[in-house]
Amino acid sequence: MGFTSFTAAHKFYLSVTEMEYSEESHSLKITSHIFIDDLEDLLQTRYDKSLRLSAKNESDQVPGLIKKYLDKKLEVSIDGKIYPVKYLGKVYEDDMALLFLEIKNVPSFKKITIKNIILTDMFSEQKNLVHVAFKGTTKSLILNKEKQEDVLNF
Repeated sequence: MGFTSFTAAHKFYLSVTEMEYSEESHSLKITSHIFIDDLEDLLQTRYDKSLRLSAKNESDQVPGLIKKYLDKKLEVSIDGKIYPVKYLGKVYEDDMALLFLEIKNVPSFKKITIKNIILTDMFSEQKNLVHVAFKGTTKSLILNKEKQEDVLNF
């Protein structure tokens, strides 16, 4: 007996965000991997039912709406100071949207606090996995609707 019918019936709600500190540019390079259909559902529910996410024929307002949403749902505090997260753009790969962000002028740090509630307002089962790479060490955490932020010490 196979598990294919069971797995196909179950939808996973997961995003993966990778943050990597660049010593040369003193910045945090951030890439968030989010399922395109989940992001599209969210943008349609929040802003405009007619929106479509597509590499071709995408609405001009999509980048601005993604930025507006991320501004409210992703927050990074370094050694107690909140830094602005800048949305740079996106690409689509298979069924994933890769969102590129950056935090500039980041000094070397000991503690990073991450709040990631992307899609938790839309899907109660949503889990947001976050990896932070800093000076050769990578640490990870899982955030969700109940646990919206956590701290990593380096």
